[in-house]
Amino acid sequence: MSILRLNEFTALPGQFENLVEQFDALIEEVRVLPGCERCELLLKVADGNDDDDRLVILEVWTSISHHKAAASAGDPQRIKAILALLSHRPSGQYYSAVEDPDLD
Repeated sequence: MSILRLNEFTALPGQFENLVEQFDALIEEVRVLPGCERCELLLKVADGNDDDDRLVILEVWTSISHHKAAASAGDPQRIKAILALLSHRPSGQYYSAVEDPDLD
């Protein structure tokens, strides 16, 4: 069963577009790594709140160990550049799908 990882990031004021550009490049690199089934950058749909500086990266991996190996293989300079654009520490969590026995 695949593992889903949701990561949430908040850009510093005025840095949202720069953060999106950095993640666009990073995601292209991640998509070809062993064990990566999917990697998408999700932008919040404007809902009238003033917190539209957040974005989410959705990742699907064959295993947690594949994700961890990929995370440690990232370009340290790109990671440093991304962290410099964040207003606070990113958050993330692993999830697995609930199997529906009626779908078999």
